[in-house]
Amino acid sequence: MNYNDDKSWKLFKDGLTKGIFQLESQLGRSWSKKLEPRSIEELSALISIIRPGVLNAMLDGTSLAMHFVDRKHKREDVTYIHEALEKILSDTQGILIYQEQAMIISTELAGFSLQEADDLRKAIGKKKSDLMKKIRLKFIAGCEKVGLVDKDSADEIFSWIEKSARYLFNKSHGISYAINAYQSAWYKANHTLEFFLASFFYASEKQDPHEEIYELVSEARVFDINIKLPDLTNFDSKFNIRNGDIYFGVKDIKSLTGVTGDKVITAIRDVEEKLQKPAKDFSWMDVLVHLSNKINKTAFKSLCSIGFFSTKKTGVSRSKALHEYSSFRELTKGEVKWVEKNYPKKQWTNLAASFKSLAPRKRTGGGTHNYNRQQAIESEIQVLNDPPYDLSDDPIWIVEQETRFLGCPISLSKIEAADVSSSNTSCKNIIDGKKGKGIIVAANISRINDYKIKKEGKNKGKMMSFLTIEDGTASLDNVIVFPEMREKYHFILFEDNNLLFYGNVEKDNTFIVDKIHEI
Repeated sequence: MNYNDDKSWKLFKDGLTKGIFQLESQLGRSWSKKLEPRSIEELSALISIIRPGVLNAMLDGTSLAMHFVDRKHKREDVTYIHEALEKILSDTQGILIYQEQAMIISTELAGFSLQEADDLRKAIGKKKSDLMKKIRLKFIAGCEKVGLVDKDSADEIFSWIEKSARYLFNKSHGISYAINAYQSAWYKANHTLEFFLASFFYASEKQDPHEEIYELVSEARVFDINIKLPDLTNFDSKFNIRNGDIYFGVKDIKSLTGVTGDKVITAIRDVEEKLQKPAKDFSWMDVLVHLSNKINKTAFKSLCSIGFFSTKKTGVSRSKALHEYSSFRELTKGEVKWVEKNYPKKQWTNLAASFKSLAPRKRTGGGTHNYNRQQAIESEIQVLNDPPYDLSDDPIWIVEQETRFLGCPISLSKIEAADVSSSNTSCKNIIDGKKGKGIIVAANISRINDYKIKKEGKNKGKMMSFLTIEDGTASLDNVIVFPEMREKYHFILFEDNNLLFYGNVEKDNTFIVDKIHEI
């Protein structure tokens, strides 16, 4: 594995760290973009500075984590309490980050033995104040003896170490984590399709599988990877790669996990064997007559809702599939058996035709001679011929069903139902590097984080918003609405709302919003 692979390091620079060890959270992605690590040392520092202690530790009104980033990018001078610390802290921009650095300071400045330095590490790690007091006296005395720093400087340095104790990380862990993070990134950069397949495959083990799926789908689109739905022409039990695309598996559909999904696949294989043809050649009547009664109601309706049976061969919409399945289930077991037995020779082209044969008007020759059942079936024929609602698939409904059963919309995006003709840029355009003024994006708000400004100035105490928006091409998480704009548009800034965002994209790919319209 090449640890100087530009493609791998670019992922960290662009914040494309979903699935990368220790850095896949929103926090990790954001700070990875800020720091732009280019070495295992910097990667270790990144993983160490995004911990709560460092993010909350303030110096001159700015977090130590931000000081680290600013110093790395030469926006701030690197300073040291004492010149003797430069050699020890130069790799971390003059900021004390690791317990091991405190140990080295104690050995080089105070003459501590390795055992004494380890006692300091333990005191730091366990935050033992009584032990720290004893070590302080020994540290100051040791510094006077070594002579690199005077007593006052020694006292200042130890106080600094003591204050840092609440956030100092173990460097041996940091480096190990960094190596694992880089290896994750290397695979993602060089075996992208397989990396995403593995990530999807194990999404079910995450704390929130649906949220995990949503984030993976969003980022896969950035890499031009198509995520597709399973259907009769292309399905497997779990996520799989076919023709360069990643497909959901049957068992990745909500309510079809585990044994239920296995039974569905077994049922399809049994019908294939019975009809002597592959599932991709099934007609909709084949599915209704031979397959629907072998799958439980909940599972079958889930498959209808995500378009599993809506192939070119069946020509049935999702809504029509659900509607006709509902009518077919009104038959008794005996009537279903009659339809299944007679279908091979009758070859009805639609469900209404089979119902007419089942309960003919002359009351003879059909599958039922019970007057009440014939009346009930005639009612169903009327419903089939004249549905009470439109059976075409509404985009909003499709989005809702795919989100419900898969974790996020796959075939459409939430913005599909809106008029997007006024937009001139997509989310992926911005991710790919489009910058400048006059940017217009039509997108759906998937996440809002409101932030109260604490810094002194005219906006102190006011609220600003950080948005994550998506439009079907990708998800964009660096969208900022400053206080003035937030106050003006707060009544339409809510999750799941489709909006037209106007603004400028800065050099760092941040989208600054200056106007918003509802669509």
